[in-house]
Amino acid sequence: MKSTGRHRQAVLSVIATVIVVAATAAAGQVQPERTDAQQQEILSLATIVGAALQGQLVPTTEPFGWANDFLKSSEQTTFVPFTLSVEQSKVSTSPVAMYMFVAPQGAPAASAPPAAEPAAASAPVLPEAAFEDAYHIDLGAPTAAGNYEIRRGFWVPGGDYDVYVALSESGVADGTEAKTMMLKKAMSVPNLWSDQLATSTIIQADRIESLSVPPPPDQQLANPYTLGAMRIVPKSVSEYLTSDDLSLVFLVYNVGLTAAGLPDVEIDYTFNTRGPAGDEYFNRTNPQAFNEQTLPPDFDLEAGHQLVAGQAIPLSGFPEADYRLEIKITDNTNGASLTHNVDFSVSAS
Repeated sequence: MKSTGRHRQAVLSVIATVIVVAATAAAGQVQPERTDAQQQEILSLATIVGAALQGQLVPTTEPFGWANDFLKSSEQTTFVPFTLSVEQSKVSTSPVAMYMFVAPQGAPAASAPPAAEPAAASAPVLPEAAFEDAYHIDLGAPTAAGNYEIRRGFWVPGGDYDVYVALSESGVADGTEAKTMMLKKAMSVPNLWSDQLATSTIIQADRIESLSVPPPPDQQLANPYTLGAMRIVPKSVSEYLTSDDLSLVFLVYNVGLTAAGLPDVEIDYTFNTRGPAGDEYFNRTNPQAFNEQTLPPDFDLEAGHQLVAGQAIPLSGFPEADYRLEIKITDNTNGASLTHNVDFSVSAS
């Protein structure tokens, strides 16, 4: 990160605005009470994010990896589950503190009301957050690639946003400075609440786990890739072995209904190899249908039931190559359709 100077004075004038929300959980989320030391760690992270929001601190690198998806949420919002990948060498403590602040892009920072001190009177006010939260997280074991993976989520209406995530070591010994990192990411969030046919992101799953019971609603942000009693572990890279399966999961939204009150949706999966001369047809799987013949008798979109689509395709018959999977979703009730493309590669070892 690059400092633009006079950072400390500017941040101290706005830190009260930032820390009020940093010390509380997102709506409906239950978090354990923090110790004084943990509160101070969150305060330090909020200070850094406040400096970035004020333009006093400019991130010049991306200190950890980021991947996200989009799913339809409640109250006209889009849910954004994400994965942070942190190199094992960058942190020395298993618990870490994390603070995030999501603001609309281009949100103006108005002047603060006049105050007793001239410096405070001229200090800008932070833009209103679209979402903000703070966590203390146990990293657990690193992946085979030597990275810690942190999965969380947030929800916002469709639009363009700046996402700030600050992370630091937690519980370091007295006299030791905690390693701290911050990521700023521009993001366009789709509006999945229109009347047009839409889908979630096509999620490539490393594995799908069945849970005995779904996690409670107040733990949704800590389990962002859980759909009911199904937990999706997203794949970090689109690279596969011929011994793997290509597992895809996505949801279909805003479909029409037949006279029987049920959807009539067909999904086609077409695989193409990619090469210097362009794409060439390879094969396709049987279409996937969601209609009166295939859906459960009690299926009801009004009751909150969802169209969960996807396939698990063994790759043993796929030669080593780069591929493009074309997924076409057709709503037979009104003729609407849309297409997604998924790129991946297959190798023998």
